Amino acid sequence: MKLLMACWRAAGARCVPVALTLMVVDFVDDGFRRDSVALVLVGRPSIWAVLTLGWAAVGVRLLRRRAGTAGITLSVAVLDDRQKHVLRPVRSSEGWQERVRGELLASERSFLVAEKGREEVHFRWRPGRKDRSVRGSMTFDEPSGDVVLDVRDGEEFPGVAALGKGTAFTAVCQIAGATGLEAAPLAEEHPRNTSGGPAEQR
Repeated sequence: MKLLMACWRAAGARCVPVALTLMVVDFVDDGFRRDSVALVLVGRPSIWAVLTLGWAAVGVRLLRRRAGTAGITLSVAVLDDRQKHVLRPVRSSEGWQERVRGELLASERSFLVAEKGREEVHFRWRPGRKDRSVRGSMTFDEPSGDVVLDVRDGEEFPGVAALGKGTAFTAVCQIAGATGLEAAPLAEEHPRNTSGGPAEQR
């Protein structure tokens, strides 16, 4: 429910300019009669509220589908501009680090991949069809088999369902799918909120 409300607020914020413009047009066309004012001030906001709620529900459905592909628990934090998750290889075997690196390099969405030894990889990732990209890094912990995936949305993206939110989380799910990673068990799977307030403690 919290995620739906957050998506609803995002949808409302994106449609406010259009809604206000249409209300002004209604006033100009119909005049400032009492019945027309009541229709515009009461009827129009109700219609927009229903439409944006449906828009938000579509966004939540898309986020849920993407979270399922990576095994990540869905929460309101998936809308943050920065996503940090602890992942593990779906198939744990010898040489898993090299396999993950190779699959990252092979993806057509990744570019400017820079390796810092065996423990860290930095890259850019295209979450959409356009050339705009997010910044990402992978940090490997070979003894535990963990991969810390850190993705930051540094450009203006339309986001999930064009809500302007969820781009970094979309990229996380795409990267996990492309490299054969999934969320680590227990509390490690929850994203860290670093978009503004204090970071969520793991």
